[in-house]
Amino acid sequence: MVDRLQVNESPGQSPEMNILAAYMKTPRSIFAILITAFLIETACVTYGLYIPGITGLLSVLHTLSGLVIAWALLFTSPAATHFTLKSFALNAANRYRWLLTGMMLLMMLQQFFRWETEIPVDFHDADMLPVIRTMCQRFLSGQRSHIYDIIPEIWGGMQPVYLPAMWMPFAIPIGLGIDMRWITVVMFFFVFCFFIWKIDTAKKHAPFVLGGCFLLFWWLFMDEKAWLIPYTEEGVVVFFYVLLVMALHRQNAWLTGFAVSLCVLSRYVLIGWIPAYLIFLVYRKQYRDLVKLVVTGIVCFLLLVIIPFGWNMVHAISELPGKYIGFAGRVWQDSPHIFFESLGWAKFFGAQKIEQMHKMLVYFSLLVPVITMLIGLELHKRYRIPAQNLPLVILKLAMVIFYTFVDVPYLYLFYTSSYVSLIAITYFIMQEDEKPAMR
Repeated sequence: MVDRLQVNESPGQSPEMNILAAYMKTPRSIFAILITAFLIETACVTYGLYIPGITGLLSVLHTLSGLVIAWALLFTSPAATHFTLKSFALNAANRYRWLLTGMMLLMMLQQFFRWETEIPVDFHDADMLPVIRTMCQRFLSGQRSHIYDIIPEIWGGMQPVYLPAMWMPFAIPIGLGIDMRWITVVMFFFVFCFFIWKIDTAKKHAPFVLGGCFLLFWWLFMDEKAWLIPYTEEGVVVFFYVLLVMALHRQNAWLTGFAVSLCVLSRYVLIGWIPAYLIFLVYRKQYRDLVKLVVTGIVCFLLLVIIPFGWNMVHAISELPGKYIGFAGRVWQDSPHIFFESLGWAKFFGAQKIEQMHKMLVYFSLLVPVITMLIGLELHKRYRIPAQNLPLVILKLAMVIFYTFVDVPYLYLFYTSSYVSLIAITYFIMQEDEKPAMR
């Protein structure tokens, strides 16, 4: 259902172009579409996985729902709301927020103490955290030039592949002598606080967003199939991308530059989004924001890479993508069930087409965000479709592409995109009852 607008011919435009412009206006049911796609996406990465024999269907649905979310976000405009001290006052609505925050914290702590006792950090179960622990120990002991050396204690010789912003946060709990997974629990608690203190429960679709949020957190903390928190490092990545969504919403260039730097130095998902975002800033003549973004990126790169590790780190990082093809081949040989029990489209390509799929991942990740941004800006110029949300739309699109064609689709990878959807939708339903702005 779309708005039926009066189509008037204007000089220089054909009737067909006017009709197209009319049909590109905001759909009346945009929030219903957005929430439905979010719930489908959430179901695909949670309890839908328990239905036997449909992971192929879930993979397709997950991709399609992500694309619909990206499209739907284009037609919404965020409410300009900010935290103040009054935001935490003990009014009727905030009492429930405080209650839910406390309950979530208790649930997280209870589960973490159980994991701490029952699930040690052992590379025989999962090697991600043990590798990061060794990297952090080398860093804390001053062996900065040897952080990316092979670790002989793990599988007879394991090559560290994690980017600096991925492993460095874990140096905090390791330096304090506590379980390194504390950092993951803290990151997810922050994400929940961002959500619960932003959601407006008075909005029509807020209960559905609350339900999706509950489903995500309950799955990650209570269901053994998720295994993200006790075994992986993905909590810091989720936090970084949530921070980026918040920065884009606030249109804070300094915070955006900082968040982009953390995201890029943890995963390569944003490689194609960055040039698309630069094009957006130039088109909008936001040159001050462009300078702030570049300066922040350079400073973060110097502080997180060059100053502590030198240019050898740059060489080590640049070699990592080329190793993914060989790694995917080993996983296909040793653990093929990973491809058929998770999402992603690798299962459709098979072990014989790893290289072709990797090329698709690289080309689509680099080209689609830029091309989509150029198309979006041109449509904005010709037909006045909204442009203010294009950076977030392209961000979600870039994540859908990356996780659809990722070489080895470990299930824990997909939750970063889920939380980007959650926080983005939480911001945008704030203006659900208002007429979407067109800028």
